[in-house]
Amino acid sequence: MQTVWLRKEGAEKLLLLFNGWGMDGRIGDHLLEKSLSEKFTMDLLLCYDYRNLELDTIVMEEIAHYNHITLVAWSFGVWAAQQTTLPPIAEAIAINGTISPIEAEKGIRPDVFMATLSTWSEENRQRFNRRMCGTSEALELFTSMMPNRSVEDQQEELARLQKHVLVTGSTTAAWSYNHAIIGGRDLIFPAQQQSSAWKGIPQTLISDMPHFPFLHFKNLQEVLACLSR
Repeated sequence: MQTVWLRKEGAEKLLLLFNGWGMDGRIGDHLLEKSLSEKFTMDLLLCYDYRNLELDTIVMEEIAHYNHITLVAWSFGVWAAQQTTLPPIAEAIAINGTISPIEAEKGIRPDVFMATLSTWSEENRQRFNRRMCGTSEALELFTSMMPNRSVEDQQEELARLQKHVLVTGSTTAAWSYNHAIIGGRDLIFPAQQQSSAWKGIPQTLISDMPHFPFLHFKNLQEVLACLSR
């Protein structure tokens, strides 16, 4: 797993942000910029690239010093966060993902997942990005923060994730998600499957939100505000 400290100022609270599959730090850079302009005060650590699910020992030691850790995870990062050894989590928000990511009733249909994995190419990546974003406005925003990842290493990450899921399933961590944010127009993790996966957990349904959520959520404070709903 790759990690990058986007903000490390000795704050009392830490926000752990688990990005989606195939991403890097650029979405985090965008969110931090927009959040700081609204007086964001937490330290921020971004996690991505789930070819392995372990944090470096040094990173673990650094985050263990925080007394209050909030976790926000998007897409496949929702599952990956639950498989990662972490210090105690105070609260956690899932955005457009589930802890059963390759499952017909609570995630992505296995045949759809396999089709994505087996046919991944530059052309299909562009098609996937259009489906992920849903609208030209969202696609334009995503394109401005497009990850600097090759088709080959994204495909390798997806293959590793499949193996991880087959081995571990939806192993329950010592902490649980407190809130799920669901996009009604998510074409990757369909809203109905998300709703089924989070039965009994407080949910925020945003009817016109696609899988890519950061046109609707301009900054991290808007995401965290869902905890009080």
